[in-house]
Amino acid sequence: MAGTAVSVPLTEWQPTASGNAQLRLTTAASAAGPALQMDFDFKGGKGFVVARHPVDRSMPADYAVQFRLRGRGAINNLELKLIDPSGQNVWRYVIKDLRLPPRWKRFVVQSRDIEFAWGPSSGAAIAQLGFIELAIVAGEGGAGSVLIAGLEVCDLTPLRPPTADSSSAQPGYEAAQALLGRGWRPRSEDPKPWITVDCTAPRSLGGLIVDWLEEAPANGFRVRASLAGKRWKTVHTAAHGGGKRSYVYLPGLRTRFVRLEIESPCAGASLKLEPFEFSRSIEAFWYAVAAAETRGWHPRWLHREQSEWTPIGTSHGTECALMNTDGMVEVRKASFSLEPMLLVGGRLFTWADVEAKQSLADRWVPVPTAAWQGRDWRLCIVAEATVGGTLRVRYRLENRSQGAMAVRLFVLLRPFQVTPPWQSFRDVGGVSRMQHLVWDAQSLRVDDRTCISPTSAPSGFGATTFDEGPPAASLVTGRLPGRSEVQDPFGFASGVFEFAFSVEPQRSGERILECRPCEAQVLPNEAAFDWKSRIQVEQWSGNGWCTSAVEAALTATSHILITRSGAALQPGPRRYTRSWIRDGAMMSAALLRMGHAEEVAEFIRWYAPYQRADGFVPCCVDSQGPDWLVEHDSHGELIALIADHYRFTGDKTLLEEIWIFIERAVRCIESLVEEDGLLPISVSHEGYLAQPVHSYWDDFWALRGLRDASDLARVLGRNEAAAQSTALAARLERSLFASIESTRARRGLDFIPGSVEWADFDPTATANAIYLFDVPDGLDRTAVDRTFDKYLADWRAKRSGEVVAANYTPYEIRIIGALVRLGRREAALELLRFFLSDRRPPPWNQWPEIAWRDHHAPAHVGDLPHTWIAAEYVLAVRSLFAYEIEARRTLVLAAGLSPEWLEGEGVEVKGMPTLYGPLSYSLRRIDARTLRFAIATKIDAPLILRPPLGSPLRSALVNGTAAAITAGDSVTVTHTPAEVICAVT
Repeated sequence: MAGTAVSVPLTEWQPTASGNAQLRLTTAASAAGPALQMDFDFKGGKGFVVARHPVDRSMPADYAVQFRLRGRGAINNLELKLIDPSGQNVWRYVIKDLRLPPRWKRFVVQSRDIEFAWGPSSGAAIAQLGFIELAIVAGEGGAGSVLIAGLEVCDLTPLRPPTADSSSAQPGYEAAQALLGRGWRPRSEDPKPWITVDCTAPRSLGGLIVDWLEEAPANGFRVRASLAGKRWKTVHTAAHGGGKRSYVYLPGLRTRFVRLEIESPCAGASLKLEPFEFSRSIEAFWYAVAAAETRGWHPRWLHREQSEWTPIGTSHGTECALMNTDGMVEVRKASFSLEPMLLVGGRLFTWADVEAKQSLADRWVPVPTAAWQGRDWRLCIVAEATVGGTLRVRYRLENRSQGAMAVRLFVLLRPFQVTPPWQSFRDVGGVSRMQHLVWDAQSLRVDDRTCISPTSAPSGFGATTFDEGPPAASLVTGRLPGRSEVQDPFGFASGVFEFAFSVEPQRSGERILECRPCEAQVLPNEAAFDWKSRIQVEQWSGNGWCTSAVEAALTATSHILITRSGAALQPGPRRYTRSWIRDGAMMSAALLRMGHAEEVAEFIRWYAPYQRADGFVPCCVDSQGPDWLVEHDSHGELIALIADHYRFTGDKTLLEEIWIFIERAVRCIESLVEEDGLLPISVSHEGYLAQPVHSYWDDFWALRGLRDASDLARVLGRNEAAAQSTALAARLERSLFASIESTRARRGLDFIPGSVEWADFDPTATANAIYLFDVPDGLDRTAVDRTFDKYLADWRAKRSGEVVAANYTPYEIRIIGALVRLGRREAALELLRFFLSDRRPPPWNQWPEIAWRDHHAPAHVGDLPHTWIAAEYVLAVRSLFAYEIEARRTLVLAAGLSPEWLEGEGVEVKGMPTLYGPLSYSLRRIDARTLRFAIATKIDAPLILRPPLGSPLRSALVNGTAAAITAGDSVTVTHTPAEVICAVT
């Protein structure tokens, strides 16, 4: 094997095992020499065992890892992992279903076979090795022993440099100079010059970069390859050329000879052969292109920097558009994008030359703006949807100078999605193929799928193929690409609209593009979708920062609706365009409490029929059908969702219609319950994928579903079914709480664990249990409090930087509601302030599933916005104003309100949907020691008032009559409407 090799020693290996699995590492003598011996035992379960060793070395572009292996045991997966010094970025090679050979077997793993697995580096090739890992991941599981010998990391960089030959050359510019930087120049009389590079031995290439000494040949060029220099294969053809540099994509090419053939006389070029990594993927190729060009000529993510995005759409569509923080707009899912560039005073401005500021219409309406701030101008990019779903993008140039301003606005149409490759799923994330552009002076057709129509005539339009160079290279000189129609066989065409206009001092000028499917009907001057008529804008209000908290909840509700696909509730606009019943149940809960029962009924009618005949509810459904991954929370969630809808609407017709699905789900839960009274192991928590466990999350949802099924059966007069569900719920309840206490005792825990096997700390799961049942009598209250004490201590340490954490998940927002229910107002508001400050970005009122400490880290974020998290935020904010204790049929008011919200006009609630009727009340401070509640509506349940007092409650008058004070801070009101005056000491 060529190059140098670094051996990994047998000392310093460290073992790690998941769950109950065990791993013992020793050194063994063998015929192959000293070996690392891995004795593993999965103890009848699943999971993984890992041996890790520190290795400090820089990594070449072309390398291999080799080792010898033998062993005994069941069929499992073997994983080789390379990890950078940060420990966060992992590259992996997996040998699936490995039958351990009894005799030594040699493995050589080439760098091209080692894929990026996860981490914040966005999939870049490994540059520095920090650790190497060998992992056994359970297939059949069992116990066994693996011996590893001769583990080496080998440098495969070619030992001899390539040589070159050509059809002709001018003195001093011979073929060899093409590889040395000066460049090769063919003779001027050479009609079709060519140059051949000999790598001296076959090698894996990824591509070729050609730097033309003048311009790329307009008549094009082609690249051919040969292993022996006798039979040649054309590997790339460019029908047209342009620009100063050409990039040739040659994925998976193994060759010795590479020849560049030019169709007409040419000034010559310099050549650079690129390794396999150059075209490991089409995104890797584009990364290389962007790195070699001026920053700003390509989207930010092509520089491996995160940008955030937000959706644009209606509440009844099937897909939405996206805008990112730089003003780049993706027209439809997995499609091309529009991106502006501005020529002012002879200078071309891109996103890299300005500071962009984001906003929403009226601070909450999902009509986003990204504003570029120049020295004496501002460009606002605003995106909205019309009633019929047309995307309308406005480009408004504001002249803030004292003189007239002539500008040329370019809007580039390019094959890039807003979401980056590290968000990839199926066809989402990264680049998009775009082959055929046709401009007819009125509208632009893109691959006969999408039409883009300027509302005013542009000054010009130009289209170009990939081989003609990046359009920004022309725009920087003020030149527009010259063709109105292009067909790009590579699939990466681009187009540019030009709008040249003059703006008077302190005035603005606007140009608009409308985007729709080609088959859609054109409706001139169609109105924008009216979000204010769809959202209960005045449901909550209050003084000070209450406004920001409420506006974020209004946006969150809108985002839940925007990301729908027809009836399907989806937890994101791109990466998570699938419907999970888990997410859907919580999004439905938020929608019901924000007055959107109709959309919830549509979701129930759509999702429920995917249930199997045996009652098993799929965890997820998408365009490819149901996903039958075993997640046993789904059965209870479907029942709880249906019950929630009924309690808010009283829709008995729907209940009768879908009773069969409730009945089947109950039977399914009954059939699943094991001898210990719990549900079986499942992977309803992503962290449990490696080892399914008995998750208490599943059991809490099943218990909630069984109780709800019993209630719904009584509504329909099905008393026998109600009795069966009640009995099964009682059995599950006893087993669940007994198991939690048993796990705590066995593992010495002072908190509520998340599962039996792992006894893991999962405060978000505990918070969900409190949402479902308030504080269940079966849970140890001290352990519940300790769970959130521990969470808050950890969270504060991370927030302060005392504990370094690369990321967290905003699912933690649901803990706000749990703290309110536990009477911990100050901690709940402390969390709320933090999450408001950590919106991504703050003006867009949204959170990703994974929030990285470094906002620009090119790392997977789940989706943005993540609308399950949006739903949890809505539910958390609602709990501040009011929440139900269903077991006691009671409504609790003001338990989470902040004292400063009561100043001035105070807090007002108007028509807030509750289980006991619409709630309207006002609460404000009369003086330093007196608060006034005015409850304006009739509520069919007792109310418990818990206002923010600051001092012990001295007295309370309900409609002028003295009322009892409980727990030192609460007043119970049994009849409404009512006026309550609270006085403190």
